[in-house]
Amino acid sequence: MRDSTWLRNVRVENDYLEKEGFTYGSKSETVDIEIKNGKISDIIAQNFRQDGNNEIDGKNYLILPTLREMHCHLDKSKLGVPWKPITPANNIVERFTSEIDELDNLSLSLKERAKNLIETEISNGVTFFRSHIDVHPKVGQRYLEGVLETLEEYQGQLDYELVAFPQHGMLRSNAYDDVKKALESGVQIIGGVDPSSLDGDLERSLSQTFELAIQFNVPIDIHVHDRGEHGTETVKKLIEYTKQSNWQGKVAISHAFGLNDFVGEEREMVFSELAELGISVISSVPINGRIPPLEELRTAGVNVNLGCDNVYDSWSPFGTGNILEKLNRYAEIHRLTTQEALTDSLALITGKPFNLEKGKTWLKKDMDASFLLVDSSSAAEFVARQSPVKFSFYKGTVVHSL
Repeated sequence: MRDSTWLRNVRVENDYLEKEGFTYGSKSETVDIEIKNGKISDIIAQNFRQDGNNEIDGKNYLILPTLREMHCHLDKSKLGVPWKPITPANNIVERFTSEIDELDNLSLSLKERAKNLIETEISNGVTFFRSHIDVHPKVGQRYLEGVLETLEEYQGQLDYELVAFPQHGMLRSNAYDDVKKALESGVQIIGGVDPSSLDGDLERSLSQTFELAIQFNVPIDIHVHDRGEHGTETVKKLIEYTKQSNWQGKVAISHAFGLNDFVGEEREMVFSELAELGISVISSVPINGRIPPLEELRTAGVNVNLGCDNVYDSWSPFGTGNILEKLNRYAEIHRLTTQEALTDSLALITGKPFNLEKGKTWLKKDMDASFLLVDSSSAAEFVARQSPVKFSFYKGTVVHSL
């Protein structure tokens, strides 16, 4: 059994500061945390200090939950290669067709580029990745194999889920066998993309997707960019298949732009069904006018998560690999300006509720010792001011420090 490590002198929020009905900040208490076997074994008030051989000075930084990157493409980033703007493409088919040759001819290998993205995200506080990896006849399993080899180098530094992603369409590219092979090799989630407009057969595309999900007992995370009837029909059919397959809590819709196109009573009913069935929405918070109604969805009880998605790749020259930047954009778009709203929004990139209650904190004994230390007065300030991560811990190990 490993010796314990004491993390000294860190602050944890436990209440709001209010005056005349206005919340102007958060209260915090200073604690010492014992870490043993990758978990938090004790939390004590600082004035009850216990001696320990291994100590880390937390420098009175604020402790927050570790961050999650819920939508990226480790096989696609061009981080580390010389700058070049994206090449023109008239449509999605042109884009993903030219992408393969472009990535194959870069000066850095897939493994080197994936490593650059992973390390960028780790430096920004991420210790969990969900990454979609292309598997289809044009690339076979080689992107997946490259990503898996890269992730082997990060054992003990992060957790991850990989999504078998038929980028060129499950039906359009006859990707069923390649997706199945990826799932047979242990990939944890099945993906998909625009089964209505790209595959041209919504029913058959979703049927194959759910068939494989059920066969391998894995969740589904499907890209749905479609607007109008393509988008709304896809969402309704996903709801139908989720019910028929008893796949509640195992389906996520990435992007989900078509949720904007439901109106009136149907809108209310669909959003309610998404919540009841545990169908999540994952967004990269685009600012091109297509962002789904995320706060409305949260109010309806839908689980919403954020991801960076494109980080300098063949699809976009933008993206920094900083998930906090995405949350900051989200908060600005939705005018989350109060202490409470900013604090609550942190759950979008941590997966942990952060509602402060008098005297209670999110930090508990026996949880994984995966967390951040930041130079902020509160979670709200961390979100609004995008404070840099001073320390990032993964199961008791420091994986990043400034």
